[in-house]
Order: sequence, then structure tokens, then C-alpha cells
Amino acid sequence: RRRAVLLSSSPVVPLSVVCCRMMRPFNLNLFAVTALLGTLCVSGVSTSASASEELWLTDNFFTVSDSTISVTEKDGNFNVTIPPPLATYPYTVITSINDGLVQGCACQAPASSCSSSKASVPFTCTFTPSKRSRAGKGTSLHTTFSCVLTDAKALTQPLVTFKFPASSSGVTGLGIQFSPSPSSPPSSSLLFPPSTPVPLFVGEQGVGRGLEPLTSFMSKNFHGAGGTQYSTYAPSPVYTSVDVVSGSASACYLVSTEYASYNSSSFSVYSPSIAGGYVSSHDYYGVLETLTGDVTGRFGGVPTWVGKGAVVGMQGGSDVVKAKLSKLEAAGVPVAGLWLQDWAGKRVDSFGSRVLWNWELDTNFYPDWPSMLSEWSSRGVNVLAYINPCVSTRVGEFKPHARRDMFLEARDRGFLIRDAEGEPYVQSSASDEFQFGTVDLTMPDAREWYQAVVIECNLLCKCKRANKLYPPLTEYNGALVCGMGGEGVGVKGYMADFGEYLPYDVTLSTGLSGATAHNDWPRRWSSLNSDALEAANAKDVLYFSRSGGLRSPEAGSHGGMFWVGDQNTAWDAHDGLESVLTAYLTAGSTGFTLTHSDVGGYTSLDIEKDGERHTLGRTEELVLRWMELSAVADCMFRSHEGNQADKQLQVWDSERLTNAFGFWATFHSLLWPLKERLIGEAKNKGYPLVRGMWYDHGADKFGMNGQFMLGTQLLMKPVFAPGVAKTELWLPRGSWVDVWTCEAVRVKEEGGRNHTVDSPVGRPAMFWDWDRKDSKGFAKKVWKGLGMLDGEGKVEACAERLKWRLPKVFGGKGEL
Repeated sequence: RRRAVLLSSSPVVPLSVVCCRMMRPFNLNLFAVTALLGTLCVSGVSTSASASEELWLTDNFFTVSDSTISVTEKDGNFNVTIPPPLATYPYTVITSINDGLVQGCACQAPASSCSSSKASVPFTCTFTPSKRSRAGKGTSLHTTFSCVLTDAKALTQPLVTFKFPASSSGVTGLGIQFSPSPSSPPSSSLLFPPSTPVPLFVGEQGVGRGLEPLTSFMSKNFHGAGGTQYSTYAPSPVYTSVDVVSGSASACYLVSTEYASYNSSSFSVYSPSIAGGYVSSHDYYGVLETLTGDVTGRFGGVPTWVGKGAVVGMQGGSDVVKAKLSKLEAAGVPVAGLWLQDWAGKRVDSFGSRVLWNWELDTNFYPDWPSMLSEWSSRGVNVLAYINPCVSTRVGEFKPHARRDMFLEARDRGFLIRDAEGEPYVQSSASDEFQFGTVDLTMPDAREWYQAVVIECNLLCKCKRANKLYPPLTEYNGALVCGMGGEGVGVKGYMADFGEYLPYDVTLSTGLSGATAHNDWPRRWSSLNSDALEAANAKDVLYFSRSGGLRSPEAGSHGGMFWVGDQNTAWDAHDGLESVLTAYLTAGSTGFTLTHSDVGGYTSLDIEKDGERHTLGRTEELVLRWMELSAVADCMFRSHEGNQADKQLQVWDSERLTNAFGFWATFHSLLWPLKERLIGEAKNKGYPLVRGMWYDHGADKFGMNGQFMLGTQLLMKPVFAPGVAKTELWLPRGSWVDVWTCEAVRVKEEGGRNHTVDSPVGRPAMFWDWDRKDSKGFAKKVWKGLGMLDGEGKVEACAERLKWRLPKVFGGKGEL
């Protein structure tokens, strides 16, 4: 009465399928665990059933090592030491299969039995029935698993590995990655090379990330601050792959949160248990829809005001900010928001001038904050702020007029993470002088305090609950104003920074270990912000984060989005402008659908030690090219003054930069109807705004980097080097229209072809997909907004090339 059914988009099927319950040890080259009507099937025939109802498992799918790991932290940089394993158990033996339960052991030698306790480690795996759903253009299947060592007493530190079926086309994803390929340049491919371990550990991005000699210099002199090729704020244990023949796609993921790594279709985790799943579908859209719907969750959207222009990073206090805004507005720059990261004041140490991590308004710095927010809000200019889950020490020294000393308040209320002795865990950032504590996000009372006092009261200026439940612990006789305990017009957004600093040797209120909590800390931090905005019914308020993990999109479902961290003010593919597109494409493959970057980059430096000097800084051309990419690809067009604001070029520093900033802010707003539709798809289906060419133009382009589609309508190949005047890009088969010249290019070749266009600064290579009907409507909005549909001569040039009729396009009469 039991049947094994194999469903595949590929014509290849097993030559034989045997349904059975194995009652003795056995080894097979390939077997599949099927969850259809409770049937368990074992197949001895290799197949490429990438969209099947089976979770195909290779031989030795579950292995174990006795391994140790040491993790230390300094200034947010983590040093991970992994010595050679004490013992390995690289072979899998199955002793029984009973419906969804698979029992066996990992052994030190092939064809071993599980009788020797020294040579084997027993395990149990549970597989859930496949969940079938409509997704993409067809059907998706989703199977989950959970494996646990049933006796690990002999192991010092178990490292368990689950091996998924290998992909012939390679894999991409693994969160927000910047340089998956070790090739030169590292951005030439989005595919991770086989047999190369990729650590999946939340941490600082690093400065250099493989670019030498800068990386080695930073790591040697600043506690490992150079990072590595794979260091990232937002790793995610999920990868995707595509069958280049059939176009079917799959995703494999891990839900365990301990230190993990990926290597050759396998996930390894330092834990006695491992859990995850496998998604397969007829196309890539189906995989993303199921993956984001069932596993990662989805962001909830972006407020419409973000599409009205630029969000400009500024700092310096009321007078300075007003002067900068006036300069931009006089030049005609559409400003949707001002991001004022220093709203809480500043402190100075040997590293430089830093934001004071005491999350309330500094009334000396911004004395007219309430009236300023109210007046700007009436003009459609929204204010954004900055917070993180940490609180500075020495607040009284730098801000004697503070209403709250949040470090002391959190300490006295017992709301901080603790060290091994039970004392508040005090860390440092960039210098030993800058010390801080971290709010314990596992403690409900600490979460409620932070949400009520910091977000609801000091950011949103709704303070009744905070003032009643959590009055200041120190005497304060000053006025209660918006931002400092008073009611009023609050901010419309903020950067929710950090989340990656949690130490391994921490003591948390729940008893959860630092090893288990560290990678999950960004999700908890995002969830705190999302829950606070939902509770306050703040539907038009957003926050943006840089640290994340597998389920961060779900955690940020109310107001959340991402920015891709602190790029260097440089061109390179390791840590500069070119790495941004790589980050967008890998992010979109793992659920991070709404992303953006700092226009112009963040990290600049001029450092000399022991006769070795390194400099990084913005050039005008770099900033201009960054604007081009951000205006098209980003869900929010936002600038940043950078870490050395007084030494770096700013968008108001030259007429050329200011005019270009205004142009690209306008371009972003003209694209907003398209972006808004795509943001809706991100919310409802889990599709990213920035999509690889393989989404719609051929599975053989899987992993292609360097150019992208905004949705399905607009193709762009950005410029990532100085002095470039022409760009060669790949155009798929079909009709494409140049955004700048209206020239139509008809590609008849089945596999598409390369095409070269002029791409001077201000005119990057961009083409509308003219075979899509809705592209014409979006193109009309852009061209009309740029003056290309109502200027002398320009109308005729576009109309003649595209053979438009006036009634359809312009609403006029006759034909041009």
C-alpha cells in the first residue's frame, strides 16, 4: 500500500526505487528520505532530482568531529581560533528508518557498525513531510530536518556536519557577502568556490577584507580590524543554486545559531545538534517565495516619503545643519529627510569625535530640536536619528546636563549583560577610553525599558508610558522637551546600529550561552525595534540595520530595512564601491530584499605605523559614480558624512557634486513608482529589488555579477573604476532601449550578446526591457521628469527612434 513518488522538473528519474525499513547497518552511495504518506524510501541510483519530493542526501550525510573553538573579542573584532580536531567521524551508518525517524551513527572508519562506542557517535535525525505550495511559476517543496547526537559524552566539543546534495552550477547567498569568489577581481562571480570554508559568524566587516597590504596592516595594528574575505555583519546560513539545464532551483539552510561554516554544500555547527531544511522549486522565484515565506520572513515595506528625494547625512548641531540644508535646497536638491546621527551629542577620545551613546536629545547641541522637527515636517523634510543597543559610561563627564544616565540606569535596574562574575560586562569600542555596557535583549523587562524610554519616548516623543513606568533615577529639574522626556513631533526613522558585539563569555538573564546567542543577537535587536514601532502604531517610521542573520527579515517586519555596512571610500571589489553590488545580489538571494548603502562610502583613513602608511579618501568621481548606483538600486537614497567628516568630500562641497546629488535624488524619486511596486513584491513574495540576470534571462547566467536588473524592467551595469567612458554589458535576447539616448537595440541571438555604450560620468549604462509592457509606462515617467519629453528636439529624437504615437504616450494628437 505504500508508494514512493519522485517528482522532478528534470526528465532524469531513478532506475529503481526500493521502499523499506532497514533493520541492520548499511552504507549506500546515495539515499533519499521521503516524507510522502509516511513512506521512507532508499534509492541506490544517482539522480539530479532538484525539484523532487525527496530530500536527497549524499553518502555520509551526517558526520562528526571532536573539535574545540576559542572566541575572544576586542573593540568588536573577534578572534576565532580553531585548532585541528581531536578526532573525526567522517562516515555515516544507518541502523534504522521508521517513518520520519532515521537513526544511526557517525563512524571513524567505513563500513563500521555502531557497536563500538569509541569508534562511533550515535545520532537521531527527524525529517518532516514535504510541504507543497504554489510559488513562482510552479510548485515548491519544503522539507525540514533536525539531527541530534544521542550520546556525546566522549566528545570535548562536538562539531556536527550535515551534507546536502551537491550543485553542479555552484551556490550563492550566505547572507550579505562582499567577495564570494577568490578570483581576480573577486567580484567577477557570485559563486562560492568548492572546498573553501566560509565562516558564518556575525562580526565587524573589517577594513580591507582581503585587499593587501591594507588588510594585514589593519589586522596587525588594530586587533584584527582588517577582516577577511568572508567577514560580514550579516552572514546567513542559507544558499541557493540553479540547475542550468532545467532552470529549477533549490535552497538549503541551517537554523542553528552557534558558530557555523559552509563548505561544499555542507553546513557545520559547533553543537551536539543541527537543524535546517531544503527548498526546491521549478524556478528561482519559487525558491525565494517559499524560503522567505517559510523560513527567513519578509520585511514589511518602506514609507512612501522615502521616495520623495534624498535622505542626507548631516551632523554638527542646529546651526550647522540648517546651513547645510539651506545650501542643498537653494540648489534644488529634493530632500526627503535629514539623518542626524549626533542628535544625542558627542564625546571626544583619542580615536576622535564620537556619538555619545546616551540615547536622549542633547539640548546644548540641538537647542531648538522640537521646533526644528515640527517646521521641517510641515515642509516634508523628515528627521532621522541614530541608536544602538549599547550605553556609554562616563555620561556625566561629557553631558552634565543629561536627564538620564542610561548606563547607570540600566546597571541599577539590572538590565545589562553580565560577565562571569555577575558584574555588568563593560566593553570598549575603537579605544580603551570609549567604554559601554549592552542591554540584555533576552530579558523582557530590559526590552520593555529600552522600547519605552529610548524608542517610544525619546525618538517618537510619546512619553507618557516611559515617564510613568521608568522615571529617571537621578534628579532632573530641566524642561521636558521632545527627545528628552517630552511630547511632540518625533523622528521618522533611525539607524539601528551594531548588534554584532555580543561576547562569547557573557552571562545572560535566560542562561543562554554567548555561543548560542551571539549569531542570533542581531535578530533580537531588530525584533526589539520592530515590536516598538508596531506597538506605537508608527507605520511611517523606518529603521535600518547592518547586522543580521537568517531570520532578520522576519524580525524587521515593521519598519525594518538594511544597509550593507561600512564600505571603504574606494573603488575596489574587496571593500569599496564594487563590493556593494555583490552585497546586494547575495543579500537578495537570502531574504534581505530591501538594502542600500552610504553614498560615497564610509571608512577613510590616513594612518602611519612603523614606517608604513595607508590612506583612503573620497574623490569627486568616486562619489558621483556611487550616486549613480544608489539612485537606481537602493530602496533609500542616503548619504553619509563618513568617519572623518571634516576631511572628506561632502555632497555640498562643490557645485558639481551638489548638482549631481540633486539630479540623482530626482532620478530616485522618478523611479519610485517602480521601486514601490517592487517593495510590494518584497513584502508579499520575498523578491528583492536588485535581481541577478538569471532571475529572468537564463539559468546559465546563475552567479553572474557586475550588472543587474531593477525588478524585471531596468537593466544597469554600474561603473566601478575611475576614468571609464565606455561600458560593455550583456544584453539578453529581446528589445532594449537606452535610458539616455532612447536608442533601441534588438538582440536576436538566443543567448544574448555583448553591447558597448558610452558611459561618461552621469550617464551609466542603463536599458529598459522594451518587451515588457509596463517598462514603457515607467520609462515615460522618468523621461518626462528629466525633461526629455517636453524639451525642444529631445521629444522628436526619442519619438522618432521609438516610433511613438502621441495619443498613447503623451496624451496629445497626431504622430511625431
